[in-house]
Amino acid sequence: MFQIKARADYGLLIMFELAKNPRQVTPVTKIAKRMGVSSIYLIQIAKSLYQAGLVKSKEGAQGGYFLAKSPGQISILQIIEALEGKIELSCATDKSHQCPHTKACQVRSVWGEILPDLKKVLKKRSLASLLK
Repeated sequence: MFQIKARADYGLLIMFELAKNPRQVTPVTKIAKRMGVSSIYLIQIAKSLYQAGLVKSKEGAQGGYFLAKSPGQISILQIIEALEGKIELSCATDKSHQCPHTKACQVRSVWGEILPDLKKVLKKRSLASLLK
């Protein structure tokens, strides 16, 4: 089953905050305070977004993060996959925890059909669309 984890959820919130002023350098501590979340945790998430090329950073006293591209060029799928990896059926790919019902599971085939459609929607939906 597909599941959005807290890491991706917070990553989307970081990106949403940055998208409000895409060229403005925003400290993660400011975003963390606004969200009521640990700045250390958000810094880890921001580093992953940086490594994926979705944000850029500026160091120093006036440092922080800003979008690497315009909000219209960043898809929701890119953000989620930057933080969680490729979206897949976890029952079929998680080798540490195989569901005992995988072979006879009728719901798995339904998710198998829905997942490509979900990915298309997430790819089509841009960060800019969240600002409306």
